[in-house]
Order: sequence, then C-alpha cells, then structure tokens
Amino acid sequence: MTRPRVTATARGGVGRVGTPAGQATVRVHASHNLSAEAAARRLGLPVPTTPQKSAHQVLSNHRYHVAIDGLEQAAFSEVSGLAIETETMDFIEGGVNDRVLRLPVRSKVGNLTLKRGVVAGQQLLQWHLNVVQGYLDVRNVTVTVYQTSGAVLTRFELLQAYPVKWSGPQFTGNGDAVAVETLELAHAGFLQFSQ
Repeated sequence: MTRPRVTATARGGVGRVGTPAGQATVRVHASHNLSAEAAARRLGLPVPTTPQKSAHQVLSNHRYHVAIDGLEQAAFSEVSGLAIETETMDFIEGGVNDRVLRLPVRSKVGNLTLKRGVVAGQQLLQWHLNVVQGYLDVRNVTVTVYQTSGAVLTRFELLQAYPVKWSGPQFTGNGDAVAVETLELAHAGFLQFSQ
C-alpha cells in the first residue's frame, strides 16, 4: 500500500493528499501549539521536507586569514596541521573475553605548517633565528575562517606558538613558479571560537 503525499500550509488550513487513485482534500486544523506538520504526523501522513540551513554554510577552504602577534606583513597561501591526536591504552578486564577496553591516556597536537610567497622582509626567518639563539619567542596565532558571505564562521587560536622549522624557497634558472617559504610552528594547543 502506497502512502499518500501531503501538502499543507504552515499554520493549518486546507491541504491536498495525493494518492494513486487521485487527489483528495484534507482540512488540517492547527492550534496555537500544534503546527500543520505536527498535525500531519498525528494523522500518520508524511511531512514535506525543507532544505537544511547547514547546506547554505558550506565551508570553503580558501576563505581564511592568519594573524600572528607582532607580524604585520604575513599573508599565507596554505595552512595545514590543525590536528589533535589522543593516545589510548588497552585495558583487559577479567572475565570479559569478547572485547578489549580502550581508554584515552593523553592527547597531543600537531605542528602547524604555514606557506607563503616570499615578500620583502625576513620576519618569519628572524622569528625562528631568535629560537635558534636560545630566546623562546612565543606568540599566539589566530586562524579565522570565513563563510562565503564574508561573515566569520569560526576561529582557531593557537597558544604559545614558536617556530621549529623554516624552509626557504627553491630556485631554478628556467622556472617561473612563485618562490615559497615554509614555517612550521609548535604550540601548546588551540582553542576554537565560533561566531
């Protein structure tokens, strides 16, 4: 037996029920506390679906901005390494032979890798040279992700970051690619802020 299809107004009223034999008119009364959708559910009829709001907030991977404390001229072409990994410990419980319990032990964060085209100034290299010379220069890094409309979707704030690896650009005599330098940052963890 096929179920009828219902179309109803938002606050009640007259709706149409489509069946293989034809269409019939159904009057759905919606009180102040009962919508037309709830009334259709009480009758056992399917409710028309509406698009989800999350479909309009698709995360695009090219709408972001990176801000580092004390660095004004840094526009990065690629950001990677936002990751948290949790180690587990296997726990064998006596008398339980069908499974092994896996318990969380500790978590660690991955290094953040930033790539950008080389511009005038050596602020990124100088920041790493400070660490090489024994001066622990920690800074907070904020990665802001935007919606397609331009509004802020979310922010990731990395705490107490400092460079652990700097890679300079590769040069070739017959190439025309953009010279890119890479900076890898260790940090103490990150916080996520929604708008």
